[in-house]
Amino acid sequence: MSKERNIVIKCGAHLVDDWVKNMSTLLPDFVVKRWDDEYKKENVEYIIGWCPDALWINTFPNIKAAVSIGSGVDHIENLQDLRSDIPVIRTVSSDLIQRMREFATLCVLAWHRQLPQILQNNNEKQWVRFPVDIASEVSVGIMGFGGMGKAIAKALDFLGYKISIWASKEREGVHYDYYHGDDMLENFIETSDVLICVLPLTVKTENILNKQNLSKIKSGGCLINLGRGGHLVDEDLIDLIEENHLSAAFLDGFRQEPLPSSSKFWDIEKIYITCHSAAYISPEMGPKIIAQNIQKFDAGEKVSHLYDRKLGY
Repeated sequence: MSKERNIVIKCGAHLVDDWVKNMSTLLPDFVVKRWDDEYKKENVEYIIGWCPDALWINTFPNIKAAVSIGSGVDHIENLQDLRSDIPVIRTVSSDLIQRMREFATLCVLAWHRQLPQILQNNNEKQWVRFPVDIASEVSVGIMGFGGMGKAIAKALDFLGYKISIWASKEREGVHYDYYHGDDMLENFIETSDVLICVLPLTVKTENILNKQNLSKIKSGGCLINLGRGGHLVDEDLIDLIEENHLSAAFLDGFRQEPLPSSSKFWDIEKIYITCHSAAYISPEMGPKIIAQNIQKFDAGEKVSHLYDRKLGY
């Protein structure tokens, strides 16, 4: 009698049962368990998770791979201590990219067309009209040119915004103004009325949204951080808002989540907190992609989007 082959899923309690149900249907050769179910550790071959602890993952002696519920891996706690023999499969989902494209467009339009001021005028019963530049007069700089960065650029380009891109490496055939590497970062930011961050969080990109860089955004400009809280130096942004160098910031990810009520961000009316809701992988779409990746990996076939420890993503 062959042993039971287990997959264990660790994610939010409000979603995990849907993930278990859908993964069980898609991978009938495995018995799929919640992380808090009973199972034998030696039978677990795959961990699927959001915010799992690498030290916990290390305790499974026969694990073949860990799977991130997300395109990034920085949410994995103690990632630097993950056993070197455990690959991590990232999950790049079309619904994640679409949600991010929608949300970035929402933030840019809200700032450009002064939606917060319109809502305030509504609350105060004030009939106020104001001129705004058309999109072709607004420069949007996008930090990161993976799947999400490309989708955001395409959507905003379609609306008429002037798009520029910054990424870590050189690319050929990009039809936007393209900057790469540390030496070109300052020149890139200086072109931007709006700066959007969708970078992966790595050792090199941590704290990249600091005062030195953010102060290069055009006066009166806007920051939209749809990356991680670790990209942003919180106090530096607050200083630039209070100095009126930046007119607004839309923040989706934070160093501590949920954002505590003691955070200064809550008290600054020009900072809009969106509670890490820009994009997520649904328990309907995600399992389909993850099941295909596990089937390929299990058969010894090449799987896209493996975590590269040297690059950090």
